[in-house]
Amino acid sequence: MRHAPAATRPGALVEEATALLAAPGLVVVAGGPGSGRSTVLTQLGAAFRGPVFAGGGLAMLQAVPAFALTRAVRVRLPAADPALLAEAVRSRVRGGLLILDDLQWADPATLSALPRLAAHCRMVVALRTPHRLPPDAVPALRAAAAGWLTVPPLDAQAATELAHRVAPGLDPVAVAAVVGRAGGVPLAVETLARHAAAHGSPGAGAVWTEERSDEGRRRLPGPGGRASGASASRQGADLTGEAAQVEYAVAAALADLTRPARTAMAALGLLGRPATAAVLGAGVDELAEAGLVTHHEGELAPVSPYLAEVAAGLLDPPGRAALHRRLAGLVPPREAARHLAAAGDGAAAYRVAVAAADRMPTAGERAELLLLACDLPEVDAEPAVRVAAAGAALTCGRPRAAVRVLSTAAPLGVDAAVLRGEALLQVGDVAAARAAVAPVPDDAAPAVVATRDRILLLARLAADPAGAPAAAARVAARHGDPPRTPGCAPRWPRYAPPPASRAGSTGWRPRPPPPGPPVTCWPPGGARGCWWRR
Repeated sequence: MRHAPAATRPGALVEEATALLAAPGLVVVAGGPGSGRSTVLTQLGAAFRGPVFAGGGLAMLQAVPAFALTRAVRVRLPAADPALLAEAVRSRVRGGLLILDDLQWADPATLSALPRLAAHCRMVVALRTPHRLPPDAVPALRAAAAGWLTVPPLDAQAATELAHRVAPGLDPVAVAAVVGRAGGVPLAVETLARHAAAHGSPGAGAVWTEERSDEGRRRLPGPGGRASGASASRQGADLTGEAAQVEYAVAAALADLTRPARTAMAALGLLGRPATAAVLGAGVDELAEAGLVTHHEGELAPVSPYLAEVAAGLLDPPGRAALHRRLAGLVPPREAARHLAAAGDGAAAYRVAVAAADRMPTAGERAELLLLACDLPEVDAEPAVRVAAAGAALTCGRPRAAVRVLSTAAPLGVDAAVLRGEALLQVGDVAAARAAVAPVPDDAAPAVVATRDRILLLARLAADPAGAPAAAARVAARHGDPPRTPGCAPRWPRYAPPPASRAGSTGWRPRPPPPGPPVTCWPPGGARGCWWRR
């Protein structure tokens, strides 16, 4: 794997990445906040001769499986199966270029697919450092990458030229102050230069920020020290000296804004997406004048998502919780539930999530809200909500989530038992699936009993293929052939003995499942079926 040099001339990083992308492979462009990673991706996309598929992660949608890849290829992807996911993306990208920005916000399904795609597709991804990727994700990416290129800081000359382009009217003393404060980070140069052009100075002088702790409140100096306030506690030891300097440069610019403008910027950071002026409140005009936000289709978006993150991180915990609660009353219920949860109001988040789930147009959105309701700390979800969450999770191909919400100390009933058995069967834990449905009595609802028997038959097929024909005959005698109960009917003929077996032949064998991704088997009594993945 090749690495870019620590210091390089302008444009050399793009040339290095272009050379590495001459053949299929993965190139990772890493750098601190505001270092210009997105600019490098834009330049690579513009220079590539062929189709470009651009996507990336979003902070508020980090839990949506394969979201970063879906944004790029613009089709629904089989996120539940890493191999199928990689093949689906490969068939779309082919000889094109796949670009993923903000990999630090990518979902686990996207991260697991990238090493598989590296051998077949040209890919370039941008990763912010520091980041919160899972511990095993970075080694896997490094092993698969053809190049791991770190965006170098701007030297004094390049930073001076950038400041002059952003604010042509700045005098040399102000430009020197901007370059000194920016630390070679392009975003910091642009932000401070615009501020200096608007206010006559780059905000020189010590900027004091407050850090609250259990011991009380203390004041920390601005640039030149360590990361401050909630942002410091958020990133902790993962902060490098360069990243801390970037954060201070951004925090200094935000500190010179009025309180409404800082609140609006913090709201963008908490939302993780563009928003209207009505949601952000007063201060949006000041943000626009400072060049910190851009207008797009009637909404305002931060120039850099990290800039908004810093603004949100500068809030103290009570202020951040209060802003979350205010935003919860201004955004759709799907987002409101998450904001209430972030504010620490688990009971309200539970009520909103459960009520909103019934109005969601897709199973994925319904599953997201119900799973959130079940995962809230200090909230004991009702058994019916857990069953509904597990059913929705199975519908959108998330069996592990279904297992999680149904794993409780107290029994949840026979419906939950067969749901959990189905989910365990889909994740490949056959023994646990058999144990989960074993307590279901014969006098349960016919659809529940039929689902139980199907799971037990599939478990027998995996553990004891020789005994499966006899088990299938017993189940067929109970439910009919074909089965009368919808819990078995959609898939029963493919696992029942063929005619020769019924005549005494020993040639019984299961027929293969139909092509295409699996669909849910729930709820019992429904007409949809689930193919067990062997």
